[in-house]
Amino acid sequence: MHRMNCVLNLLVCLFAAVEMTIAGRLKVRCSEDRVTAKAGDDDVIQCRFKTGNKIGSVAFVWKKADTMGIVYIYPRNQSNQTEQDPSFRNRTEVFPNEIPNGNLSLRLRNMSLLDSGIYKLHVSSRSQDSDAQVFLSIRALGTQPVIHSSGDDLGLLVLVCESSGWYPAPSVTWENGLGENLTSHSHTELFNCTGGSVCVKSTLELVNWPTGNYTCTMWDQQLDEGLSSTFSLIHRIPLGTVIGATGASVCALVLIIAVCWSWW
Repeated sequence: MHRMNCVLNLLVCLFAAVEMTIAGRLKVRCSEDRVTAKAGDDDVIQCRFKTGNKIGSVAFVWKKADTMGIVYIYPRNQSNQTEQDPSFRNRTEVFPNEIPNGNLSLRLRNMSLLDSGIYKLHVSSRSQDSDAQVFLSIRALGTQPVIHSSGDDLGLLVLVCESSGWYPAPSVTWENGLGENLTSHSHTELFNCTGGSVCVKSTLELVNWPTGNYTCTMWDQQLDEGLSSTFSLIHRIPLGTVIGATGASVCALVLIIAVCWSWW
């Protein structure tokens, strides 16, 4: 019986020790596994650490999977600042006053498409450490669409809507002034632009020169943002019709003059 009690007491002690270790273990969690942001904006990758016991001071480093240097290291000093990747200098910061409360978030300023990728966070305190990672997806809105037109003598009108600097490629829709969707009558082409962005050219063909407003919209579904431009078409008579009508009038005038001349 005495041996049994010793074994039971030993097991209780072991379970208590395990429970204390788990309670004091450093755990890092980020609010999202994937963050979507817009090029040109500032954004924060939000991550925090939690522990059941006080763990004292912490050190942590942010890295990006496809870069050799670091994104940000804390605490900062003159020696480790030189290890920072040049593309992130003066564009990143953390929140020092909130670190004791568990805030390890990283702020990125003036983001570009090149900032897309996997960001890894490593945190250490005494003998404990923990890791987390977040995928940052940067999307870019392009320039304001520009619409220009061309036509022929047969009454075919072509509207061309162009914009550059998108990533990824936007959806493109056409509507007339009555709100009718004309996208099925259009053709959209994509071209590579600078910095990995996309240039967009959408062509809409109209017959019989119908007058009114025509709107071209380019939209990023995930950002739920986009840009639109409207082209106002004023009725024009095809050149061939003008020439034909003018020719008929001239012939009629000549015939009248000839008849009058013969009467004199």
